[in-house]
Amino acid sequence: MRTRLSVFLIALSGLVLEVGLTRIYSASVWYHFAFVAISVALLGWGLGGFTVHVLKRRITLSVNSAALIASLYAGTIPLCLWVLSRYPFEMDRLPLYFLAPLLPFFLAGMALSIVFDIHRTIAGTLYFADLLGAAIGALLVTLLLHWLGGEVALLAGSIAPAIAAICLLGTGEHGGKQSPSPLIRLVAVVALVLSVATTFSAFKFGILRVAPGTTKAMRRQMDAAPNVAKITHTGWNAYSRIDAVEGVEPKGGLARLYIDSDAWTGIREWDGRIETATDLRDSYRALPFRLTPNAETLIIGPGGGPDVVAALASGSRKVTAVEMNPLMLEFVRSYGPRAGNLYNRPDVEAILSEGRNFVSRTDKKFDIILLGFVDSWASVASGGLSLSENYLYTVEAFRAYYDHLSDNGILVVLRWDSDIPRLVSNSVANIGAEAASQRIVTLLEKQAAPDTPAQMLFMLRKRPFTPVETQQIKSWDQADALILPGQPSAGLIGEVLAGKKTLNQYDDASPRFVGPVFDDSPFYFAIERPFRMPSAIADSLFRWLLLPSLALLILFAVFGRPKGASVESYAGSLLYFGALGFVQNLTLLVGHPIFTLSVLLFTLLAMGGIGSGLSRRVPMWVACLVVAVIGGIEALALPKLVPALLWLPLWARIVCAIMFIAPLGLVMGMPFPRGLRETGSGSLPAPPFYWGLNGIMSVIGSIATVFVALTLGFQAAMLIGSGCYILAALASKRAFQTAE
Repeated sequence: MRTRLSVFLIALSGLVLEVGLTRIYSASVWYHFAFVAISVALLGWGLGGFTVHVLKRRITLSVNSAALIASLYAGTIPLCLWVLSRYPFEMDRLPLYFLAPLLPFFLAGMALSIVFDIHRTIAGTLYFADLLGAAIGALLVTLLLHWLGGEVALLAGSIAPAIAAICLLGTGEHGGKQSPSPLIRLVAVVALVLSVATTFSAFKFGILRVAPGTTKAMRRQMDAAPNVAKITHTGWNAYSRIDAVEGVEPKGGLARLYIDSDAWTGIREWDGRIETATDLRDSYRALPFRLTPNAETLIIGPGGGPDVVAALASGSRKVTAVEMNPLMLEFVRSYGPRAGNLYNRPDVEAILSEGRNFVSRTDKKFDIILLGFVDSWASVASGGLSLSENYLYTVEAFRAYYDHLSDNGILVVLRWDSDIPRLVSNSVANIGAEAASQRIVTLLEKQAAPDTPAQMLFMLRKRPFTPVETQQIKSWDQADALILPGQPSAGLIGEVLAGKKTLNQYDDASPRFVGPVFDDSPFYFAIERPFRMPSAIADSLFRWLLLPSLALLILFAVFGRPKGASVESYAGSLLYFGALGFVQNLTLLVGHPIFTLSVLLFTLLAMGGIGSGLSRRVPMWVACLVVAVIGGIEALALPKLVPALLWLPLWARIVCAIMFIAPLGLVMGMPFPRGLRETGSGSLPAPPFYWGLNGIMSVIGSIATVFVALTLGFQAAMLIGSGCYILAALASKRAFQTAE
């Protein structure tokens, strides 16, 4: 039981560290690094297993060795955080941010590999403890981030492996006793004391805080006003970090709320009286309200509330403000009367929900649906991709908005002029080129300051704009018209709206990806050719993750084969464990990344743990085929089921999501421990080798999944994953013929 508890605690800590790092990297480096942190974790686990495999040939590794390594793992978590806090991110420090978290994950992988190797006969129950620990970690990390913040959450996670090390002391193979050396016992105790003391100090005195890098807007803007800018409040959750910074807003502003230190929204000082908000009433962003007096308005992602105030000042009789991040509402409300008690007004209904999900569930019609810069660049807590999937800007989302407009209603998107191609494409994909040409207006702000980027207003009306309205828009002195009904548009967009080019021809002819975006691949911001991601990110993935992983994979295959081993069985085992390491519509269904992380990841891991406990009873090839069948069915069914269930209340959607993922998690937990139990005897290497192989292939698989999802969609990625399990089923017949 002590051994199982130690595995449980190490896995729990690993999940807390992994998710916590995605949050810290998103807030201090780039939002893309949510994915990088997960890949580094997988690489570290794999390297740990391979190192144990190599060391076994030279020295004897005992459970006490695992206790020592677990103690070191606990100690390297504060060390990793110290490095990140000591060296704030700059571009030339990019390799450091890859390597710093690799050490703790490497040591965690070594500790678990040793335990699994010694207790391979009970691999199923150990893997149950492993997955259950990770499942509890998925729930716990959400609470820790909210209660303690990102840095303290990581440090709190270091307490678990220190306790695990003490649990391992004195345990031997098959439950026997093995006397630990006084030195190992001392190291374990010191690791526990250090973890607790560091966690308390970080919580009480704020040590080891990671500062935003030079790539972050908050860092640059605070550096520009060093004498007046100050952070007055910071909040964390599983979605993002929010900082309230005073002293950087222009006159009339109370504070800026920075989402993960980058995208920001302002809180204005306001006495709550409509007549005193004339500046926003007459502002550029309030222009659409001139076309719809006395509007029923829906604002998705209101943030600090400037669009809400603009809507009220422009005559909207009711504003429904749908905000996904609870910290936003909390921070704005904390300013109380100074911000006009904005989200407590009777004519403002503040709803905590994901915008797309809310629209799909409400039966109301709105005169204006406004999305003003609704993207935070925060890493999405649903998991590894985060490049960044966004269900607010897809064709299906535009259809939902369009269907919830009144007969005279307008969909308004406030963004940059570079967004025009995809916004037009989404509209054409929904209503056709002829209708879109009569209903689309795009405007570009006439800049007051040359160093301020001009904002773009995109309007899609439920009915055609009239000639009188078109003339009215042309007369607005705050904006230049780019696209107007009845007026030819320049370039490729004009040819699309005129029906001279199809959307596919338009996309092929453009230097960037400009075609419509669908729920199956909701990467609205993925426009760079050829990989649909910035070249710097693609280069980093190839240079620092993919190439080293491929090199390690070759080393595994060449040097891992035991002397005298059958080539056929060895190759079969490589394919089996490699295929297992190679495998999101549910994010949309649940509607909030916090629930996605805590509920769905917990369900997947916990059911996988139960499956591992049952793995002895199911042949490997059968388990793999069942995974492939369930995965294939869900890949085909979920794109149709998820939109059909969006109208359900939150509790019902969570139940449905659990029902979808539980069977898959159950059978996915079976093949790996079932295979480990058969290794280490005959001509096959011991479990640490396959633990490492699986980790390395998980890195390669996760990178491949990113590119498949970006180019072909989530459905294709899931079908390819199912195909890998079919390969594993075939390979198991070759690798483990005697075992079956």
